[in-house]
Amino acid sequence: MVSFQEFFIEKTVLGLEEKIYIDGVGEVQAKLDTGNGAYNVLHGENIDIQNNNATFQTLNGITLSKPVEETITINVGAGNKEDRPVCLFDCNFGGKVFQKIPFSIGNRMENMHKVLIGKDFIKDQLDALIDVGLSNIAHQNITHDHAASINL
Repeated sequence: MVSFQEFFIEKTVLGLEEKIYIDGVGEVQAKLDTGNGAYNVLHGENIDIQNNNATFQTLNGITLSKPVEETITINVGAGNKEDRPVCLFDCNFGGKVFQKIPFSIGNRMENMHKVLIGKDFIKDQLDALIDVGLSNIAHQNITHDHAASINL
């Protein structure tokens, strides 16, 4: 069993906003959303699902076609629900490569951040603490112990 202090020292520190490279999309500024209990989210418009394949327009006018792994129902607020396809993407985050990461595809045109990184990915894959006062530090590989000793 690790102590409370050891638990925090072993964590990587990330900012509220970080850059992520998503295969087929490119580098995108994403918001790390610890309140998002569902999958990561990637902006997609004009989503057309046929034969278990989702075709959609995403950032920078890119059209993608990906197999649908599953469909989830998301509560988008005010009692409104939305069915979203979930597709797998390879991505690079903080210099690390992650394969077959699930992203739900939803229209985020009205949102500032077109990509959300959900708490399950943050906890299970990144094993990180989020410092909401920082941005774009993932590439620095800052640990909690290191962050406490320097002025970022």
